[in-house]
Amino acid sequence: MQTDQYGRTILPENGPPRRRGKAWLVVLAVVVLAAAGAGIYFARAAQDERPAGADADLAQAMWSLDKNQPFLGTPAQDWAEGEAAIRLPEPVATGDFSAKQVGVALAKVKEFLVAGRVNRTVLGGGDIEPLLAPLAPSARESLRSELSSPATWPDSYATKLAPGFQLLPAGPKADGTVRVEPGARKGELLIKTNLVFAYAFDIDDPGRATTPLDVVASTRWDLEFVYRDGGEWYKKDLGLDKPSGVGYSYSIACGPANQGLLAPSYSEPRYGTPDGKRPPEHFDPAAPIPTESSC
Repeated sequence: MQTDQYGRTILPENGPPRRRGKAWLVVLAVVVLAAAGAGIYFARAAQDERPAGADADLAQAMWSLDKNQPFLGTPAQDWAEGEAAIRLPEPVATGDFSAKQVGVALAKVKEFLVAGRVNRTVLGGGDIEPLLAPLAPSARESLRSELSSPATWPDSYATKLAPGFQLLPAGPKADGTVRVEPGARKGELLIKTNLVFAYAFDIDDPGRATTPLDVVASTRWDLEFVYRDGGEWYKKDLGLDKPSGVGYSYSIACGPANQGLLAPSYSEPRYGTPDGKRPPEHFDPAAPIPTESSC
Protein backbone atom coordinates (compact mmCIF):
# COMPACT_ATOMS: atom_id res chain seq x y z
CA MET A 1 0.00 0.00 0.00
CA GLN A 2 1.44 3.33 0.86
CA THR A 3 3.66 4.21 3.69
CA ASP A 4 2.59 3.59 7.13
CA GLN A 5 0.58 4.98 9.76
CA TYR A 6 1.77 4.17 13.17
CA GLY A 7 0.99 5.91 16.37
CA ARG A 8 2.85 5.79 19.60
CA THR A 9 1.41 6.25 23.05
CA ILE A 10 3.24 6.46 26.36
CA LEU A 11 1.07 5.99 29.40
CA PRO A 12 1.77 6.85 33.01
CA GLU A 13 3.19 4.42 35.52
CA ASN A 14 0.76 2.91 38.00
CA GLY A 15 0.34 5.06 41.07
CA PRO A 16 1.64 4.38 44.59
CA PRO A 17 -0.05 1.88 46.91
CA ARG A 18 -3.71 2.48 47.67
CA ARG A 19 -4.01 5.27 45.15
CA ARG A 20 -5.82 5.41 41.91
CA GLY A 21 -3.88 5.52 38.69
CA LYS A 22 -2.80 8.92 37.46
CA ALA A 23 -4.45 10.57 34.47
CA TRP A 24 -2.46 10.96 31.28
CA LEU A 25 -1.48 13.46 28.67
CA VAL A 26 -1.85 12.60 25.03
CA VAL A 27 0.78 13.88 22.65
CA LEU A 28 0.64 13.61 18.87
CA ALA A 29 4.13 13.76 17.37
CA VAL A 30 5.51 16.82 19.12
CA VAL A 31 2.15 18.45 19.65
CA VAL A 32 0.68 18.42 23.13
CA LEU A 33 -3.03 17.68 22.98
CA ALA A 34 -5.31 17.12 25.93
CA ALA A 35 -5.78 14.42 28.58
CA ALA A 36 -3.38 13.66 31.33
CA GLY A 37 -0.28 11.56 31.00
CA ALA A 38 0.07 9.77 27.61
CA GLY A 39 2.14 10.50 24.53
CA ILE A 40 1.06 9.31 21.12
CA TYR A 41 2.83 9.13 17.77
CA PHE A 42 1.23 8.23 14.47
CA ALA A 43 2.65 7.55 11.06
CA ARG A 44 0.74 7.50 7.83
CA ALA A 45 2.00 5.59 4.91
CA ALA A 46 3.24 6.56 1.52
CA GLN A 47 3.29 4.36 -1.54
CA ASP A 48 6.99 3.61 -1.38
CA GLU A 49 6.24 0.66 0.92
CA ARG A 50 5.21 -1.54 -1.98
CA PRO A 51 8.09 -3.76 -3.18
CA ALA A 52 9.55 -2.54 -6.44
CA GLY A 53 9.59 -4.60 -9.62
CA ALA A 54 7.34 -5.97 -12.32
CA ASP A 55 5.98 -8.79 -10.15
CA ALA A 56 4.84 -6.36 -7.49
CA ASP A 57 3.27 -4.09 -10.10
CA LEU A 58 1.41 -7.04 -11.59
CA ALA A 59 0.20 -8.22 -8.20
CA GLN A 60 -0.95 -4.70 -7.42
CA ALA A 61 -2.90 -4.47 -10.67
CA MET A 62 -4.58 -7.85 -10.12
CA TRP A 63 -5.57 -7.35 -6.48
CA SER A 64 -9.20 -6.62 -5.61
CA LEU A 65 -10.89 -6.57 -2.23
CA ASP A 66 -12.73 -9.71 -1.14
CA LYS A 67 -15.01 -8.55 1.68
CA ASN A 68 -15.28 -12.12 2.92
CA GLN A 69 -11.49 -12.40 3.27
CA PRO A 70 -10.30 -8.81 3.76
CA PHE A 71 -7.06 -9.78 5.53
CA LEU A 72 -5.66 -11.67 2.53
CA GLY A 73 -2.43 -10.07 1.38
CA THR A 74 -1.70 -8.51 4.78
CA PRO A 75 0.66 -9.78 7.51
CA ALA A 76 -2.45 -10.57 9.61
CA GLN A 77 -4.02 -13.00 7.14
CA ASP A 78 -3.08 -16.13 9.14
CA TRP A 79 -3.65 -14.71 12.62
CA ALA A 80 -6.33 -16.04 14.94
CA GLU A 81 -9.57 -14.10 15.12
CA GLY A 82 -11.59 -12.59 17.94
CA GLU A 83 -11.30 -13.58 21.58
CA ALA A 84 -9.34 -16.72 20.73
CA ALA A 85 -6.52 -14.59 19.31
CA ILE A 86 -5.56 -13.40 22.81
CA ARG A 87 -3.68 -16.42 24.10
CA LEU A 88 -2.80 -16.65 27.79
CA PRO A 89 0.15 -18.53 29.31
CA GLU A 90 -0.41 -21.48 31.60
CA PRO A 91 -0.83 -20.07 35.11
CA VAL A 92 2.00 -20.96 37.49
CA ALA A 93 2.80 -19.74 41.00
CA THR A 94 4.55 -16.37 40.72
CA GLY A 95 5.88 -14.23 43.55
CA ASP A 96 3.24 -14.01 46.30
CA PHE A 97 0.57 -15.52 44.05
CA SER A 98 -0.50 -19.14 43.70
CA ALA A 99 -1.16 -20.65 40.28
CA LYS A 100 -4.90 -20.29 40.93
CA GLN A 101 -4.55 -16.59 41.77
CA VAL A 102 -2.42 -16.04 38.66
CA GLY A 103 -5.13 -17.71 36.58
CA VAL A 104 -7.74 -15.32 38.01
CA ALA A 105 -5.53 -12.31 37.26
CA LEU A 106 -4.85 -13.46 33.69
CA ALA A 107 -8.57 -13.98 33.08
CA LYS A 108 -9.27 -10.40 34.20
CA VAL A 109 -6.58 -9.04 31.84
CA LYS A 110 -8.03 -11.00 28.93
CA GLU A 111 -11.53 -9.78 29.76
CA PHE A 112 -10.26 -6.19 29.64
CA LEU A 113 -8.44 -6.73 26.32
CA VAL A 114 -11.38 -8.47 24.69
CA ALA A 115 -13.70 -5.66 25.77
CA GLY A 116 -11.39 -2.90 24.57
CA ARG A 117 -10.05 -4.42 21.33
CA VAL A 118 -12.57 -7.03 20.15
CA ASN A 119 -16.04 -6.25 21.53
CA ARG A 120 -17.83 -4.50 18.67
CA THR A 121 -20.23 -2.67 20.94
CA VAL A 122 -17.30 -1.05 22.72
CA LEU A 123 -15.44 -0.45 19.44
CA GLY A 124 -18.46 1.39 18.08
CA GLY A 125 -18.65 3.64 21.13
CA GLY A 126 -21.97 2.24 22.31
CA ASP A 127 -21.04 0.91 25.75
CA ILE A 128 -18.05 1.13 28.09
CA GLU A 129 -19.32 -1.14 30.87
CA PRO A 130 -17.64 -4.32 29.51
CA LEU A 131 -14.32 -2.46 29.69
CA LEU A 132 -14.89 -1.38 33.30
CA ALA A 133 -16.18 -4.71 34.63
CA PRO A 134 -12.78 -6.50 35.07
CA LEU A 135 -11.21 -3.64 37.06
CA ALA A 136 -10.84 -3.09 40.79
CA PRO A 137 -13.52 -0.71 42.16
CA SER A 138 -11.18 2.28 42.46
CA ALA A 139 -9.73 1.75 38.97
CA ARG A 140 -13.24 1.28 37.56
CA GLU A 141 -14.45 4.64 38.83
CA SER A 142 -11.25 6.37 37.74
CA LEU A 143 -11.49 4.99 34.20
CA ARG A 144 -15.21 5.73 33.99
CA SER A 145 -14.39 9.37 34.70
CA GLU A 146 -11.64 9.40 32.05
CA LEU A 147 -13.90 7.93 29.39
CA SER A 148 -16.97 10.05 30.16
CA SER A 149 -16.11 13.13 28.13
CA PRO A 150 -12.51 13.07 26.91
CA ALA A 151 -11.41 15.76 24.47
CA THR A 152 -9.35 12.98 22.88
CA TRP A 153 -10.35 9.33 23.25
CA PRO A 154 -7.73 7.50 25.40
CA ASP A 155 -7.07 4.73 22.88
CA SER A 156 -4.49 3.05 25.08
CA TYR A 157 -7.43 1.60 27.02
CA ALA A 158 -9.72 0.72 24.13
CA THR A 159 -10.02 1.09 20.38
CA LYS A 160 -12.87 3.30 19.18
CA LEU A 161 -13.93 3.56 15.54
CA ALA A 162 -14.26 7.01 14.01
CA PRO A 163 -17.87 8.03 13.30
CA GLY A 164 -19.15 6.84 9.94
CA PHE A 165 -16.95 3.74 9.76
CA GLN A 166 -17.75 0.12 10.48
CA LEU A 167 -15.88 -3.15 10.38
CA LEU A 168 -16.40 -6.06 8.03
CA PRO A 169 -17.64 -9.30 9.68
CA ALA A 170 -14.15 -10.82 9.69
CA GLY A 171 -11.89 -10.11 12.66
CA PRO A 172 -10.57 -8.34 14.54
CA LYS A 173 -7.41 -10.42 14.45
CA ALA A 174 -4.51 -10.35 16.91
CA ASP A 175 -1.02 -11.65 17.49
CA GLY A 176 1.47 -11.33 20.33
CA THR A 177 2.24 -12.49 23.84
CA VAL A 178 1.08 -12.21 27.45
CA ARG A 179 3.51 -12.90 30.29
CA VAL A 180 3.46 -12.79 34.08
CA GLU A 181 6.09 -11.47 36.51
CA PRO A 182 6.25 -10.76 40.24
CA GLY A 183 5.03 -7.29 41.11
CA ALA A 184 7.14 -4.48 42.56
CA ARG A 185 5.43 -4.66 45.98
CA LYS A 186 4.01 -7.34 48.21
CA GLY A 187 0.59 -8.45 47.06
CA GLU A 188 1.17 -7.26 43.46
CA LEU A 189 1.37 -9.27 40.25
CA LEU A 190 2.65 -7.75 37.00
CA ILE A 191 1.15 -8.88 33.68
CA LYS A 192 2.73 -7.62 30.46
CA THR A 193 0.91 -7.79 27.14
CA ASN A 194 2.58 -7.26 23.77
CA LEU A 195 -0.20 -7.46 21.17
CA VAL A 196 -1.00 -6.20 17.68
CA PHE A 197 -4.65 -6.00 16.59
CA ALA A 198 -5.78 -5.78 12.96
CA TYR A 199 -9.15 -4.38 11.87
CA ALA A 200 -10.79 -4.79 8.45
CA PHE A 201 -13.06 -1.88 7.52
CA ASP A 202 -16.08 -1.96 5.27
CA ILE A 203 -16.10 0.26 2.18
CA ASP A 204 -19.06 1.22 -0.02
CA ASP A 205 -17.04 1.13 -3.23
CA PRO A 206 -14.41 -1.66 -3.07
CA GLY A 207 -12.78 -0.08 -6.13
CA ARG A 208 -11.49 2.71 -3.90
CA ALA A 209 -9.24 0.16 -2.17
CA THR A 210 -6.19 -0.45 -4.33
CA THR A 211 -4.10 -2.45 -1.82
CA PRO A 212 -5.04 -4.71 1.12
CA LEU A 213 -3.85 -2.18 3.69
CA ASP A 214 -6.26 0.42 2.35
CA VAL A 215 -8.95 -1.26 4.45
CA VAL A 216 -6.90 -3.05 7.15
CA ALA A 217 -5.60 -0.91 10.02
CA SER A 218 -3.52 -2.11 12.95
CA THR A 219 -2.93 -0.98 16.51
CA ARG A 220 -0.14 -2.24 18.74
CA TRP A 221 -0.10 -1.96 22.52
CA ASP A 222 2.67 -3.03 24.87
CA LEU A 223 0.90 -2.69 28.21
CA GLU A 224 1.56 -3.48 31.86
CA PHE A 225 -1.26 -4.47 34.20
CA VAL A 226 -0.91 -4.63 37.98
CA TYR A 227 -3.16 -7.05 39.84
CA ARG A 228 -3.40 -6.68 43.64
CA ASP A 229 -4.46 -9.15 46.30
CA GLY A 230 -3.82 -9.47 50.04
CA GLY A 231 -4.22 -7.62 53.31
CA GLU A 232 -1.78 -4.85 52.34
CA TRP A 233 -4.40 -3.21 50.15
CA TYR A 234 -7.67 -1.39 50.70
CA LYS A 235 -10.65 -3.40 49.50
CA LYS A 236 -11.40 -0.89 46.76
CA ASP A 237 -7.92 -1.44 45.27
CA LEU A 238 -8.06 -5.24 45.21
CA GLY A 239 -8.06 -6.62 41.68
CA LEU A 240 -6.92 -5.28 38.33
CA ASP A 241 -5.63 -1.73 37.92
CA LYS A 242 -5.72 0.30 34.71
CA PRO A 243 -2.83 -0.50 32.37
CA SER A 244 0.12 1.66 31.43
CA GLY A 245 2.47 1.29 28.48
CA VAL A 246 3.21 2.33 24.91
CA GLY A 247 1.55 1.87 21.53
CA TYR A 248 1.23 2.92 17.92
CA SER A 249 -1.17 2.61 15.02
CA TYR A 250 -0.39 1.77 11.40
CA SER A 251 -2.23 2.02 8.08
CA ILE A 252 -4.69 4.55 9.46
CA ALA A 253 -6.31 7.90 8.69
CA CYS A 254 -4.37 10.60 10.56
CA GLY A 255 -7.24 13.04 11.19
CA PRO A 256 -9.27 10.64 13.34
CA ALA A 257 -6.06 9.30 14.92
CA ASN A 258 -5.36 12.77 16.29
CA GLN A 259 -8.56 12.34 18.30
CA GLY A 260 -7.69 8.83 19.43
CA LEU A 261 -10.07 7.24 16.89
CA LEU A 262 -9.42 4.53 14.34
CA ALA A 263 -10.28 4.86 10.64
CA PRO A 264 -8.92 3.16 7.50
CA SER A 265 -6.28 4.78 5.33
CA TYR A 266 -8.43 4.80 2.16
CA SER A 267 -10.58 7.52 3.73
CA GLU A 268 -7.86 10.16 3.63
CA PRO A 269 -5.72 11.64 0.86
CA ARG A 270 -2.20 10.23 0.96
CA TYR A 271 0.28 12.25 2.88
CA GLY A 272 3.18 11.77 5.22
CA THR A 273 6.67 10.48 4.67
CA PRO A 274 7.95 6.92 4.48
CA ASP A 275 9.88 5.61 7.48
CA GLY A 276 11.77 2.91 5.60
CA LYS A 277 9.88 0.04 7.22
CA ARG A 278 7.82 -2.58 5.40
CA PRO A 279 4.32 -3.54 6.57
CA PRO A 280 5.42 -6.85 8.17
CA GLU A 281 7.60 -4.93 10.62
CA HIS A 282 4.67 -2.86 11.82
CA PHE A 283 2.58 -6.00 12.34
CA ASP A 284 5.38 -7.72 14.29
CA PRO A 285 4.86 -7.46 18.08
CA ALA A 286 8.54 -8.27 18.59
CA ALA A 287 9.75 -5.31 16.48
CA PRO A 288 10.72 -2.04 18.19
CA ILE A 289 7.89 0.47 18.44
CA PRO A 290 8.52 3.37 16.01
CA THR A 291 9.42 6.71 17.55
CA GLU A 292 8.60 9.18 14.75
CA SER A 293 5.39 10.33 13.12
CA SER A 294 4.57 11.15 9.50
CA CYS A 295 1.01 12.30 10.22
